[in-house]
Amino acid sequence: ACSEFSQRSCEECLKNVLCLWCYTNNTCVDYPVRSILPPSSLCSLSNARWGVCWINFEALIIAIAVVAGLILVSIAVCCCYCFYRRRHSR
Repeated sequence: ACSEFSQRSCEECLKNVLCLWCYTNNTCVDYPVRSILPPSSLCSLSNARWGVCWINFEALIIAIAVVAGLILVSIAVCCCYCFYRRRHSR
């Protein structure tokens, strides 16, 4: 159980991918797998760590959203470019 790692360290807690570390009260809790984001009653996003200790959950979500957005824009630009080239080559 993740609660066994409470009051230890973030690194020890996050060795188990099902655990979430909260810096507010130095607790290791089970990640709520039924919800995508942990509820604020469990831990605020700015104090929650999951996967790695050096980045908070809030920054992790923003980084993933930016990367996903860049990928979607790149795909859209490539599709438009290919469509444009195909249309003008005829």
